[in-house]
Amino acid sequence: MNKSAERGRLPRTARALLAAVFVDALGSGLYMAVSVVFLTRYLDLGSSEVGLGLGIAGAVSFALLVPTGILADRAGPRTMLIAAHLTRAALLACYPFASGFVPFLLVVSLLAVADRAASPLVQGMFGAAVESGQRVRAMGMARSLQNLGLSLGGLAAAGALLWDSDGVYLAVVHGNALSFVLAAALVARLPAGQGGGGRPLPWRRRLAVFRDRRFTGLTVLNSVVSLHVTVLTIGIPLWVLAHDDLPRSVIAWTLVLNTVVVVLFQVRATRGTESAEDGGRALRLSGLLLAVGCCALAATGELPTAWAVTVLLVAVAFQAFAEMHQQAGAWAISYDLAPEDRRQVYLAFFSLGNAARNTYGPLVVTFLVVQRGAVGWLLLGALALGCGAWAARAGRPSTASGAQPAPAVSLTDVQGETHGTHP
Repeated sequence: MNKSAERGRLPRTARALLAAVFVDALGSGLYMAVSVVFLTRYLDLGSSEVGLGLGIAGAVSFALLVPTGILADRAGPRTMLIAAHLTRAALLACYPFASGFVPFLLVVSLLAVADRAASPLVQGMFGAAVESGQRVRAMGMARSLQNLGLSLGGLAAAGALLWDSDGVYLAVVHGNALSFVLAAALVARLPAGQGGGGRPLPWRRRLAVFRDRRFTGLTVLNSVVSLHVTVLTIGIPLWVLAHDDLPRSVIAWTLVLNTVVVVLFQVRATRGTESAEDGGRALRLSGLLLAVGCCALAATGELPTAWAVTVLLVAVAFQAFAEMHQQAGAWAISYDLAPEDRRQVYLAFFSLGNAARNTYGPLVVTFLVVQRGAVGWLLLGALALGCGAWAARAGRPSTASGAQPAPAVSLTDVQGETHGTHP
């Protein structure tokens, strides 16, 4: 496909999916900003109960991610995505009645399963709706819209927190439920054959992804390079809190800067990234950018306050570009290596890397940044740099790598990582 076609107008089905992604993100951003307050104030749950419930829900969603991918390959991502959206809406509607730990645990676990499954389902829908040369670009547009929706929803929720009333919290929860109903309606408007299911496959073929060494290796390497998420949400806040000279408000500035950069430049970062080989190179660039950002962060502890804040924000800009190139590389890799008849289980498997990162990432980053200080930042940068370089090598076609040739039809986490989850 030529460059003009690659950058041309997306088909109507893809635009409908983009609208569904934005509506989903808008409602999720609205809810995420008040979720902890809702759980502790309205449901009267203790902080330990909330933490334990979320931990169990995360484990359940992790365990069921691949099985839902197998089911989606049979039923079709369109049907499954509609079901996931409506399930999320129904569970949120039930949330206000989940008083007590056991009802809360049941609701939050089912909600986590539906949340986790929705991301690869959306990816599978884009894989069916868009031609191969436009898929990574379409996912870049989806991610930009997702960040915009989450930000706007969060801003709206800030007003809700000012009122601090049960009625407002209920309105936010029900507003998020309504956003899922609207997203399901948008997906339902797509042609019935869009992202349809396939014929039953023997279990050996369904689970062949576990024997695909190249795909598994790239899933692991992508997971490590994607530690930029944990750097932004955990590493930098801990670093700021550990240095009294740095203003606490800079934590909020870093989040705003990251969001603005991703909204403006994510689509541009996808250019020239289509194949697994392109994706490997994108991960290498991402690892390099994250390493530079980590080096800059290591220096902030020894600088005067004004210079430290400036360098920290520059480091966040590098982190944001690392994030965008990592996402583009991940989409290209999973698109290129997933067999068409097992697209959803491959997508689900690739998403396991992101789910795992959400578990080990805080431990790794906390240990390095809190326990090792500036040296920890340098070690973290070296880890990202090394895994990125390894991914570039693994992305090259090689019969010795254990890869199984397949049509280019898949992709990874639209939300990113931490987006769209519902405590």
